[in-house]
Amino acid sequence: MKKAMMLPGQSPAAGYTSPFSDHPLLFSGIRPARLLAAAIPCLTGIGYAYQSIATALDRRNFPPPGELIDVGGRRLHMQLMGSARPTVVLETGLGGMSAAWGWVQPEVARFARVVSYDRAGLGWSESVESPITAFLVARRLHRLLATAGIDGPYVLVGHSMGGFFVRVFAHLYPDEVTGVVLLDAAHPDQDSRSPAITRHMNSGFRMLESIPLLARFGYVRMTRFFNSWAEGLPARQAAEAEAFLASHRHLETARAESLAWENVCSETRCTRRLGDKPLAVISAGKDVLPGAFELQSELAALSTNSLHCVVKSADHVTLVTHREFALTVVEAIRRIVKR
Repeated sequence: MKKAMMLPGQSPAAGYTSPFSDHPLLFSGIRPARLLAAAIPCLTGIGYAYQSIATALDRRNFPPPGELIDVGGRRLHMQLMGSARPTVVLETGLGGMSAAWGWVQPEVARFARVVSYDRAGLGWSESVESPITAFLVARRLHRLLATAGIDGPYVLVGHSMGGFFVRVFAHLYPDEVTGVVLLDAAHPDQDSRSPAITRHMNSGFRMLESIPLLARFGYVRMTRFFNSWAEGLPARQAAEAEAFLASHRHLETARAESLAWENVCSETRCTRRLGDKPLAVISAGKDVLPGAFELQSELAALSTNSLHCVVKSADHVTLVTHREFALTVVEAIRRIVKR
């Protein structure tokens, strides 16, 4: 083995040439820009793999609790409980899914036949390529019920944006609807009537613009970004909701629903009033934005045979997801069914 040659009086270090002396990180110091450029593909690749594996595990761990029924070439997930008439149909809000009715559906099944389902692209339902409109959602739901052999009369229950869809359903099929329950439902004019609601909605919609991309690379799952939306549900339904609220496909559909918001509002404005059909409006009383109560009162005026109840300790989400508030919802449904 050859030794490094040194000149007289020269220190060993001065005469030694390291095999690593021309390595850019050592020779020039660590360059953050280069390091970051190298790290980003690595991190996104790891995040993508993590998301893909976790999604596959979710599919195995959380099989659909109901049936997958073919509707126009796409399978929609529907869960049926109970047997007594009339039939109660549950419609979730923007980006919602059937697991959200974990407290409500089993209790309603004690006195009525009750259906929960996932709109196309949400939960266990397959996606469709057609644009999202309230009329298409209502017609697809009607076809789902007909294909499953679940005839009317129906009591329609809509939470948040789901209020739009049940109003359009009642407009299209008035002879099949015997009552409506609106749970802190959206008002089609709320954006123009309440600046506070407009700011709140716009903030949420801006957030949804980037969420699907973040979900694809695992960020939403790792941070448990939407898990608060599932808090309070029964353990099984909470786990199901958490899984889908980290799913790229589910969140992409939620984004698409937010982009369809203005058109859905316009469609809902075209619907007729409910006449004397029994109507219950249940409003959240916590964290209420200015102008919201007046808008909720206007929804109660859609029928001459209505009741309006405010659940003071419930907010927009916990009205359905927390048991003590969900039981108030169940009681309102019971009253409409009895009428």
